[in-house]
This record gives sequence, C-alpha cells and structure tokens, in this order.
Amino acid sequence: MTFIVLEGFSGTGKTTLAKTLERRGWKRLAESAHAVSSEIPVGERADTFSDYSLVGATMQYASIIAMSRRERDIVAEGYFLSDLAYALIRYDLRKSAAFPHLLEMVRKILRERVLRPDLYLLLRAHSTTIRRRQEEKNEREKNVSKFFRERYYSSIEYIHGELGQRNLEIVNTDSDPDRTLARIVVKLKSHGFDVSSS
Repeated sequence: MTFIVLEGFSGTGKTTLAKTLERRGWKRLAESAHAVSSEIPVGERADTFSDYSLVGATMQYASIIAMSRRERDIVAEGYFLSDLAYALIRYDLRKSAAFPHLLEMVRKILRERVLRPDLYLLLRAHSTTIRRRQEEKNEREKNVSKFFRERYYSSIEYIHGELGQRNLEIVNTDSDPDRTLARIVVKLKSHGFDVSSS
C-alpha cells in the first residue's frame, strides 16, 4: 500500500486534500499541530518545548504507520520533515534550540524502511490563495508572516537534501480540491503507485 506525505505552508490545502483521500478509504494522519494540546503554541508562536512536543506527536504515528501500511493507503498532513522545517526557522530566529537534536533523531527514525514515505508531495499556492485560506483558520493555526512562508520552502528543501529524501513532487494547489487531487493521482501513477481503489 502507499504512504504519502503532504507538505506545504499552512493554507496550501493539506488538510482538505487529506480529508478527501480519507473519504476514499485512506488512513489520514493529522498535522502535528492538530495532534498536540491546544495549550501548546504552534507556528510563529512556538518555542523549544513546542518543537519537541510537535515531533513527539508525529512520533506517535510511527506504530500506526508500521501496523497499517500493509493494509491501507496512508496520507499524512506533514511529517517529520515538515516539523523540522518549522524547527529550523525557529532555530535560526533563536526562538528554539531543538533543531540539531531533532534532526539527528529523525535521521535515525527514517532509517526504518517502514517509516519512510513512498512519496512527498510539496504543496504550493499563490500568496493570495494562502491569505484567503488563512482567514478560515483559528488564530492558533495562522502563520501570516511572509518571512515564515518563504523560509519554510527553503528550509524544507534543505532538510530533504540533508536527510536524503529525494522522492519529492511539487503540486500547485490554487485550483479547487478536485482538480488538485486529479493532479496528485497522475503523479502517484507516474511513480507506479496503484490508486485505482482510491
């Protein structure tokens, strides 16, 4: 079965697409920001302890992935590399000291074949699309800083290279979810994944 990760800045459509796949029978793993307590700050407001908590939330998915991936297709809204991208930004801003430790831990985790995604889909959208979608989010989940948005993509690219995760495709999500999903299906098929049941 297939394990894919939807990466992308907040507002690029990860949750919408993941929920669409979930309705088609995929196992959906929510973004770590949705999995931790609402008392833990996320995004632009997070700190060292938030970074450890967010990666910890993603780590809880490890046993789910290991048990489920033989039987069901899995889609994750972000994964360790997304957590690391935000941790790296906060590290560079001196808001968090967690990044170097988390990077080494994730490097070890991804040595386990069962925990490595088959494909990462990096979602991109125009800044006006992101702004519009951000308006629909609650205050805790908003990341409105242009710096954070631009830095996210350079950070995720760096982390993919650092961890040798080369199986990456870029998808534009400015159009409606159905069209975006159709593009994703084409990309999955081009990599040889059977998505006929989806």
